[in-house]
Amino acid sequence: MIAPLLSLSAFLFLLCHLLQVQQWSRGFRGALLQDGSTPKAASASPAEVSIVLPVRNEAETLPQLLHDLAAGTSMPKEVIVVDDDSVDGTPEAIAAMGSLPFPLRSMSNPGKGKKPGLSAGIRAAAHPWVIQVDADVRVGPHFVQSIAQHLHTHGPQTDMLLLPLRLASTSYGAPQSTFEHLQALDFAAMQGWAVAAARRQRPAMASGGAWVWRKTAFPHEGLRPDLASGDDVFALASLIQRGDGARVGWCGQPDSMASAAPMPDFQTLLDQRIRWGAKSAAYPKALSEARRVATIITGVHVLGAALRALVPQSQQVTLDAPARAEALEPRHLVLDVVVAVVRALVAER
Repeated sequence: MIAPLLSLSAFLFLLCHLLQVQQWSRGFRGALLQDGSTPKAASASPAEVSIVLPVRNEAETLPQLLHDLAAGTSMPKEVIVVDDDSVDGTPEAIAAMGSLPFPLRSMSNPGKGKKPGLSAGIRAAAHPWVIQVDADVRVGPHFVQSIAQHLHTHGPQTDMLLLPLRLASTSYGAPQSTFEHLQALDFAAMQGWAVAAARRQRPAMASGGAWVWRKTAFPHEGLRPDLASGDDVFALASLIQRGDGARVGWCGQPDSMASAAPMPDFQTLLDQRIRWGAKSAAYPKALSEARRVATIITGVHVLGAALRALVPQSQQVTLDAPARAEALEPRHLVLDVVVAVVRALVAER
């Protein structure tokens, strides 16, 4: 009786997930602007934004990001590097860059880890808007300008702004290996969920790899410094808890997209996901949407793995490429699961 019950449970979880995906798809429509998305350099004015970069041992990647910013069509008012006791020569790498077309300040992290560094950098910022990106991120030439233009139009109703973020080692290039492509697809799904939820005014997730905050709205006391990661989700939760969830915006300008480096190997990826999973147990009630989605997705994967382990190898069907492509269509997936549940229940009787 175990296999039929597992099949039925897997079907219910899958059905819930398909309903979720339908909601995300509806929320994501029109999220990326297609027409007039590239700002005109001639009309650019200096962006009233600071950029805060919490770093540790980024001597190789940080200069690349600073070069990207220096090649932009609009300069930030300042860039603040908050160093967390780097031992790889990060401060020396910054000094070796020489003159840059924007003011660059370096300061020491008053605590340990990204959260106190991020908080200190935002407190030290001299301008009303703060862009925070990770040091291994790459950006295009219109990055700052496109964000500034969005804030000029939508800033009054925004406290926190989600930015397009993808996984790739360069600002415009595609992922290189199959492993990088798989990571990129997985991350794109998470981004789609976060964007769709925010556009439906039910924000559930954020990415601290690239985002924007109104300086006066940043929740310095809500970052949970006792946990190693989660500056993004706990800051978002604090915003929701104080009743400002509707003030989470989304910048749909493709030029505001940032590219984050994928994990180099499976072990590093696994360590990252373990860190992400460890903080989920501490999600406050404000992130109930994130808890629900995480539970459903986990159920789909766990029950699927259990069914694969219980079903004898001789009963598992291997499809050729055309048949596999057809079977992966959503309507066939649902129908196949329904048929499998019915057959299993009949066989059990």
